Order: sequence, then structure tokens, then C-alpha cells
Amino acid sequence: MGKEAAIRLSMDQLHFLDRCKRFELKCADLYYHFARIFADNKELAKLWSKTALEEESHAQQFAMAARMQGVGMSGVNTDVTQAVSTLQKLEEKIDQLMASTLSEAEALTLAIRLEDQIAVLHMSTIVTFADSELEKLFKAMMDHDQEHVEALREQLALLSQN
Repeated sequence: MGKEAAIRLSMDQLHFLDRCKRFELKCADLYYHFARIFADNKELAKLWSKTALEEESHAQQFAMAARMQGVGMSGVNTDVTQAVSTLQKLEEKIDQLMASTLSEAEALTLAIRLEDQIAVLHMSTIVTFADSELEKLFKAMMDHDQEHVEALREQLALLSQN
């Protein structure tokens, strides 16, 4: 067996991947919440639901990486302690947002800011891959990330014009 077969992520790294998964699910919950409260605007509600589904997809990527226990990966490319602290602060912010009354524009603006902040915590940037095919798989799954942020920006621009 090659060197890749012997590589495993540490328990701290695996727990971090699980924490990232839970955070992505929390983002999805926020976006589903926005879809419900802005249900009168069908186009916007559809965008929120689509974005929530994409966050659930991100969560599944983290779950898959954790189930693989690091096979094909050579490490986590971030300071786990600092990243967990950042995730905690962002989770608290999401809780505040879900308890707030926001306009459509405010919700879009805050979601864009949130997406910009968490972009550095996606699988393609967190994990260092030892297997180039596995890296291609995860990068392909993340290709649409920027698209949903752009869709949020476009919707905000449309609201601003009205």
C-alpha cells in the first residue's frame, strides 16, 4: 500500500470537519428561515431555498470527508482552534439573525457578508489533499459556491433598483 493509505486525520481535525458540517447546516436553517419569512416574494424565496440546499450539500461534503477519516487527505490547512472560535461567533450571529426582523435587503446583505466570511472554511480550502482525483472531486462539488453568492448579490441589486 502507498503512503496515502497510512495517512489519517487527527481526532481534532475530524471533529473540526464535523463542526464545519454542523455550521453549514445552521446556515441552511437560516436560509430556509428567510425563505419562509419572505415567502410573499416568490423569486426571493426560491433563491433562499436554493441557497439552503447548497449549504446542505456543503455539509454533506464535510460529512463525507469525516467518514473517509482522512484517506486521500494529508491534513487540515487551517488553525483549528482559531477556526472553531470563528465558527462559534458566526453561529451566535446566525442565532441573532434568526431572532431579528429584517427587510429583504438587510437579509441579503447579511447573507452575502456571512458567505464572504465563511468562504475560507469550505472543503476545497480547508483540506490538503494527497490524492489529486479526490481533490478534483471536492473542487468540482464546490464549483457552484461563488454562483450562489453572485445570485444573492444580483437579487440585492434588483431590490436596490426598485
